[in-house]
Amino acid sequence: MKKHLSILAAVVLLAGCGESTPDSQKAMAVSDGQTIQRPGYEGSGYPDAAPLKETADPRVAQVGGKPVIEACNLLSLNDLKDFGIRVGSRPDPNIVNFERVYLVGDGTGPLKNSFPSYSKADGEALNKCTYALESKDGTLQETLAVAVSQPAYVPDTAEAAAAFDGAPAGITLGPVHLYSKRRPVPGPDASGQATVILGDTIASFDFDLKGNGSAGKLQDIAKRVMQNLEKQTNAPAGPSTVDYSSPVFPKPVAQPCPLLTAGVVSPAIGADVSPLVSEMPGTAVGDIVFPKDPLQRNYVQLECERGTGEDDPLSRKALSLTATSFLSDDAAKEYVDNTAGAHGGQAPSAAIGDESRIMTDTMSVKTEGVLIFRKGRFAFELYLDDHDAHPNGISLAEANTLLVPAGQKIAQAFQGV
Repeated sequence: MKKHLSILAAVVLLAGCGESTPDSQKAMAVSDGQTIQRPGYEGSGYPDAAPLKETADPRVAQVGGKPVIEACNLLSLNDLKDFGIRVGSRPDPNIVNFERVYLVGDGTGPLKNSFPSYSKADGEALNKCTYALESKDGTLQETLAVAVSQPAYVPDTAEAAAAFDGAPAGITLGPVHLYSKRRPVPGPDASGQATVILGDTIASFDFDLKGNGSAGKLQDIAKRVMQNLEKQTNAPAGPSTVDYSSPVFPKPVAQPCPLLTAGVVSPAIGADVSPLVSEMPGTAVGDIVFPKDPLQRNYVQLECERGTGEDDPLSRKALSLTATSFLSDDAAKEYVDNTAGAHGGQAPSAAIGDESRIMTDTMSVKTEGVLIFRKGRFAFELYLDDHDAHPNGISLAEANTLLVPAGQKIAQAFQGV
């Protein structure tokens, strides 16, 4: 699966910003290069290994006139914290560590699921939440995932749910039933998949947990998914917002997903935008050292993709936007200058933000045709994700045609935070 990830490591040393104003100097003194130790993450090499916070959103998305039950609301970051489960710590957005695939209220393009019956949490899905977990020995060896199917966007869901009628459930909580199938693993590890059903909604729950990690909490986790399914069915909520709360990054963070509106995305991909959003928040505050700059600059990074509505990301045509937040303009400028300079940065056909380049490095699909631009202390990387027609990235001319207008709209809409 091709995803445009940040290319920090190709330009700088990853370990963790600064401008000349008194405010930025104060922020640098108390934050840049500083670290905080979180319980359970002792020994982490990141400035803050667990800064995530989650805020509920009462705005409910609808598809086909029906409320969407968001998968990430069935097993949230707050739920994991309740059980003392630690999400894996990495500052770079990636599909293994933490991915949220969800549906929003706007977008007229069609949604397309790949598989008959209902979506499984161990495969592609239109509505899915995936976590890698930080186990007690500090390795990423555990995973949890939840995928939700509803008839409005997975047409065979009601029929699939009805097929379970009369089958003995492993767990029943009121009207919610859970049917599980284990994979053969040595005890006390726990691996398998559960199907949680309420009415014509199916939540597929996949788990791969270790005995010295979270396996002992599996029953509690499964019951929480069941309880949340009933709660969200009775009073659905929209996709929560993942943000950051850290003493080593005291400034607000840029959120890329709200910037990928239909008016930005549709002209670039030549198709109607679907309600599908794929979001990957970095799960740690990172730090970075630029060439010729001895200071460690703290940053936070999120990636978002929006376009057509296939559950298979290799079949989508979409815009991917990575937002990297620093604590000062100077750090963001260093990032853009070094990144673009290392990857054949060329001036775009029109200026965007405070500075901008189109990268033309043909050695990597992650840099060929990427538009990088800065606005204040924020750096943005805009990429056309089109595996079928552009598997190796896009040319300078194509980037000027497709990405520059989108980048101008994003820069105009983003007023800082």
